Amino acid sequence: MKYTKPAIAALFAISMISSGAAHAQFGGLKNAVKREAKKTKRDAEKEAVKEAEKAINKAIGGTTGTSSRSRKSNGSATLGKPSSSLTSLTKCTGLALSNVTVGNLGSYTFQQGFSKEKRTGFINRKPGKISGSCIAPSLQPQEILYFEVDEKKYKALNKGNDWTWQCVKSDNPSAGTTNYWTWNSDQYLGDSHMKLHCGNDQGVSDCATGSNSSRASAYTADRKKRGKYGISFMARLNEHSNARTEKLYCQYYNKRSGQSLVGFEYLSAPAR
Repeated sequence: MKYTKPAIAALFAISMISSGAAHAQFGGLKNAVKREAKKTKRDAEKEAVKEAEKAINKAIGGTTGTSSRSRKSNGSATLGKPSSSLTSLTKCTGLALSNVTVGNLGSYTFQQGFSKEKRTGFINRKPGKISGSCIAPSLQPQEILYFEVDEKKYKALNKGNDWTWQCVKSDNPSAGTTNYWTWNSDQYLGDSHMKLHCGNDQGVSDCATGSNSSRASAYTADRKKRGKYGISFMARLNEHSNARTEKLYCQYYNKRSGQSLVGFEYLSAPAR
């Protein structure tokens, strides 16, 4: 069959229109596939986050949504109070604990005019409350508990190496004390850590100027004037190769009297 020039032109036009329609159709399909792939990827990422949160909650002994822990807006878990089955194991001395504070040992900046310098001190401070005579706030890994007691009464309870830190696994206290670390000192923080330099970025107004030594002396003098002794404990990381994240219940125990100055729970985490 022979086609005239007008017919050939018409057929060519139809071919081009069909081709354009097909391109638009499959181009739209391609875009739809891309959109679906992005949606699937987003869904997968959300699911991965949920699974990670479940794993974290499982590791720290909680359950998603119904845990006794609350969750801060920044996503970090905050421990609740230890169970009564744990706190009942601690027999308190009855010595009052004051100036209870939870924070970290780290760098802070202070400013004098245009000059900015860094020092190491007790930062990120939060006031804490004591419950049941001597149960202190729970600690996150590497958080530090600080509190003060009457110095004369505290030292009268020590006839010589009577005090020791003891920790048990919260989910199995009958297994006995852990051997994750050895630390029997009652002071992790020094007085220079407590007395920050004035002009600091921590908003701590009870401060001093000068060297670490002079600031430490200022804090010691203030503490002794009040008749207080400062005690501090850091929630150490577990250095063992088989370490896992778990809750420990600890007390500062007096071997002679069988009583404890303080009890608290903390989240033990692997060092590596």
